Amino acid sequence: MPEKEMLQLSPSRISDYQQCPALYKYRAIDKMVERPGLDALRGSLVHLILEQIFKNAPSDRDFTKAVSLTNECWQELVKLEPELICALDDKIPFPLTESVEISQERLNVLFEEVKTLIANYYALEDPSRIQPKSTEELIEFDLSDDLKIKGYVDRIDESPQGWLRINDYKTGKSPKENFSSKAMFQLKFYALVIFKSTKEIPKLLRLIYLKDSQILTYEPTEQELDLTLKKVEALASQIQRSKETNDWPTNITKLCDYCYFKSICPAFTKA
Repeated sequence: MPEKEMLQLSPSRISDYQQCPALYKYRAIDKMVERPGLDALRGSLVHLILEQIFKNAPSDRDFTKAVSLTNECWQELVKLEPELICALDDKIPFPLTESVEISQERLNVLFEEVKTLIANYYALEDPSRIQPKSTEELIEFDLSDDLKIKGYVDRIDESPQGWLRINDYKTGKSPKENFSSKAMFQLKFYALVIFKSTKEIPKLLRLIYLKDSQILTYEPTEQELDLTLKKVEALASQIQRSKETNDWPTNITKLCDYCYFKSICPAFTKA
């Protein structure tokens, strides 16, 4: 009997399966390549700028310096992932078959949007007063021989007293109150990974929304992390059953209109 492949779950993969099992299959199992979207591109650029600014000495983390990193970070992004430029123009063929030049005018529009988001970040906190424990750190833990939980954390701060604060930047708007708990699941997941790895419960979880300059906070408890663990394990069991039976149901919602795989989805291609 073949050895069971370890299931590796991150908040994004969990979100995919909850949204639509077929979406999870396309991304995690089939590993199909998607055309990058403009919101994701903008978010990646902002995240990289904020990661880079914390590499500077505290005295060299002002707003002007952060904005000055925009073009450099853009060049770094497209060097690593050339097809990101497809997000800037729907007429660019995807996947890329040849080198494409984007006009400086179009880049300037993107850079101005990024500048606004960076300005909103600086209105929320002063990075010169923060010394992160880590930025963009991969955290992971093997819950069992066949289940690993993992993810990249935007920023982890450590207080002089030794307690941890987990921060995640969001370039969209903050959710309405009745959706805030769902949004916080990602950080509860990260807190669970850290707790399992270190036996330490992070003191504070923060979702930093840059579109409307809002910060959502949450103080996790061990009981809350136990509930998060049970939820993760239950979802892992569902995913394993889907893999064993090759049953990946489609879930039709308004989000289907924004799904890259709609053209091949069986829910929309049936005769």
